[in-house]
Amino acid sequence: MKVKVFHIRLTKEHLETDQETVNNFLECVTVLKTETELISGQTNFWSILTFYDEKEKVIAEKTSDKISYTASTELTTEEKEYFECLRLWRQDRAEHLGIPSFMICHNSELITIAKEKPRKVEDLKKIKGFGERKIAKFGDDIIALLNSILHN
Repeated sequence: MKVKVFHIRLTKEHLETDQETVNNFLECVTVLKTETELISGQTNFWSILTFYDEKEKVIAEKTSDKISYTASTELTTEEKEYFECLRLWRQDRAEHLGIPSFMICHNSELITIAKEKPRKVEDLKKIKGFGERKIAKFGDDIIALLNSILHN
């Protein structure tokens, strides 16, 4: 068993990146137990103590027919522009819905979209993280945004 501590700062400029860090970590481990505490101070934050085990390689090597790139994937200049547009769309949509932006799409999903450049809603089905529900909620917006970028 291993232990890791996270701090989720409750400021607009840090909240999304701190949450993304935790989510990326959680994809790679099996969580055994967590302890949380809200720390009040100059900057309020959640302190999260996580007890975990590394996922077994068999699970980590699970193959999927869906396309996925990691958050550390190198992007071309053009792909960075797509990613930034998608990120701004996600942020705007999250504010409109009153939910954290990671609940709409993770950065790795936006990176995959930026690299693959789907042209139709059906193409989103090939991307890891996009099931029927997410496609129904956000698919038309994403494709419209990409098509507007690609045609400019």
